[in-house]
Amino acid sequence: MLATARSVIVTGAASGLGKAIATEFLKRSSQVTLVDVSAGKLQETTKELAALSAAAATATTTTTTTTTTTTTYNGGGQCLAVDANITDEAAARRVFETAIAAFGQVDALVNCAGVMDTWHGVGELEMAQWRRVLDVNLTGAFLLSRLAVREFTRTAGREPRGAAAGTIVNIASVAGMRGGAAGAAYTTSKWGLVGLTKNTATAYGALGIRCNALCPAAMDTSILEGIDLGAAGRVLATTAKLGEITPGSVDIHRLGRLVVFLCSEDGHDINGAVIPVDRGWTAV
Repeated sequence: MLATARSVIVTGAASGLGKAIATEFLKRSSQVTLVDVSAGKLQETTKELAALSAAAATATTTTTTTTTTTTTYNGGGQCLAVDANITDEAAARRVFETAIAAFGQVDALVNCAGVMDTWHGVGELEMAQWRRVLDVNLTGAFLLSRLAVREFTRTAGREPRGAAAGTIVNIASVAGMRGGAAGAAYTTSKWGLVGLTKNTATAYGALGIRCNALCPAAMDTSILEGIDLGAAGRVLATTAKLGEITPGSVDIHRLGRLVVFLCSEDGHDINGAVIPVDRGWTAV
């Protein structure tokens, strides 16, 4: 079994890709801090992960407080749920404080939380939507990455991580590699996340801190839930044309295992990479 990061924070973990990533880490006995703004859905996910682990574990222990739920599996993995709005600086800080209090340190951060726009170009885009999408997709990742870098630096050289200082994986999108895969807000946020990835890798690589981005194509998640595309217009029409040549959707659990790999010792030499995970879609 692939040895990977011991203590991991995963945002957007209540459902979809974030949940799949958390599941793959738990399978490898990591201590996973699941973060999401949806408290109810997050608690449901924590219970579900405990149930899924029952086949592999002979016993589980669950401890619940007002804001967190920790489930321990006898294989060594632990699941800590923290509901938080990652766009808020104090809330982001609380995520790290809670994870460190429970697990002693943080070895990896996976910035997976994201929201979609309504495929509007700049001419039709409302300021409120621009701010929301940029706040969640980019500012939240910045706030948590800043905390991660500080934590990795603080604990560099500590066992079992050894000389490696820590790893950040940003979930970007094929929209961060082209202009017609989403609206102006989402596209800008993902291009920005790619830039944040490369800058972080450049600035801190010499300290042993690695930062990479994955750019998945369409996945079976709930990111479009509640999005009204009725007035999306010309950008969505372009996206529909691109969709005609897509090889198909990306499996979220395979993508989750790729995240695990990037956070493992086997991914040691991968830093600053922006990796399309699209079954060859952007190669066309």
